[in-house]
Amino acid sequence: MNRAIVPATDALVAEIELWLDAEEAAYQAAEAAWLIARFDSPKPVRGFRCNWDSIKRGWREGLLPLDVLMVDGKPLGFLYGADFAEIHPDHRGRGLGVLLSDFMLKRAYDEGYSILEIEIAPPTAEPFWLRQGFILLDDAIHFRNGLHAYSPIARTFSLSDGPRVSVEVEFYDEETVSHGANPFVRFEGDGERLADGAIQLPERVHGYSPLLRNNTENHIRITVGGEEVYFGRSKYGSRHGASRDLAGNHYIDRILPAEGPGWG
Repeated sequence: MNRAIVPATDALVAEIELWLDAEEAAYQAAEAAWLIARFDSPKPVRGFRCNWDSIKRGWREGLLPLDVLMVDGKPLGFLYGADFAEIHPDHRGRGLGVLLSDFMLKRAYDEGYSILEIEIAPPTAEPFWLRQGFILLDDAIHFRNGLHAYSPIARTFSLSDGPRVSVEVEFYDEETVSHGANPFVRFEGDGERLADGAIQLPERVHGYSPLLRNNTENHIRITVGGEEVYFGRSKYGSRHGASRDLAGNHYIDRILPAEGPGWG
């Protein structure tokens, strides 16, 4: 079986629309029967035909990429950014969804994301996304409708034989840091001092917690060789290596050189 994920074309979009239309017609018939039967069975699950026109428009306007899963020359699935993913209803349960999920996570890695958040729809897809390593978000915390989940995008770095220095990186909640709250993320270990004085960490440290309503505003503390070199808002820590990914989440891969104790 020949499988590939390719960028959408007008011809592939037209082929996908044919089976989306058929899926929608089947749903409409099943829903009518469900209503007549007075809801005595599970409600039929609707596909993404209702979103298809906005997906096509967004793709043509360049808002998000639209990729197509090809199996033996036939378009049997699609992925629109990280917002919508669907497999042809006649070909589900054969592992094809895993290909789209893996592709989506790899692209998130390549684009520098620290965390990938998704909406799970329909809710019956929850077991699949949990098997793919996603973790459910508490909507009571995040004030969202529907089912949402997130996946950390692990990122590690190979250190060479350069000198080691002890470092600590801690992220604090913006709303509670002034009250002496503990950090919600803490890394402690050795980094490699580079020739330019920067310190390469062995892994990305990101300022994200599923228990926080707002993950795009927080504080960071950076300690090198037992001496604090920065403690303040993450968005002002760029001169020390703090950055934001495309979702607005702060992270640090490398501590940039600065004057002061611990850097000699």
